[in-house]
Amino acid sequence: MNYSRVNYEHQTAYLDAIYAALEKGMAAKEVACSITTGFRTIPSMRAAPGLNPYHASVADVGYGFDSVQGTINRIRQGESISLVKELLVFELDTLGISAQQLSPNFELAVKNASPDVYPLVEQSRYLNHQMEERINEAISLGQALLGPEWDIIRMRIENIQAIPRL
Repeated sequence: MNYSRVNYEHQTAYLDAIYAALEKGMAAKEVACSITTGFRTIPSMRAAPGLNPYHASVADVGYGFDSVQGTINRIRQGESISLVKELLVFELDTLGISAQQLSPNFELAVKNASPDVYPLVEQSRYLNHQMEERINEAISLGQALLGPEWDIIRMRIENIQAIPRL
């Protein structure tokens, strides 16, 4: 992503904004992860059908935050990364997919929660929303940074996203 000085400053501003949005999302993720781990000690939720997938979705979001921020740090340090735009789109778009999995898995996990844990359920719901907002903000910033190129790149990487992870 090497450009003229004006474009470099423009790019830097967008990358800084994406990084900051994900920092805020990471804070929400850390608290959500702690609460989710605590859900395992609550008898009404201990074996809830969606608890493990929800926990995995929160972990995926955390990995995604780390991945995007790592790529931004590598760009900031001037590392030459082939296909850097593709990498950024892949990471942000995959993060968006992970965010879409949060709510359905969470709602399945808390479906039969007992009333005594409703405050934790509501707090978790709020944190999930915060993570999704920050992810959507980061994706919007990535789309603004790359303009029409975002959609072209996204179409190219869809096949890679379809490859199952081990």
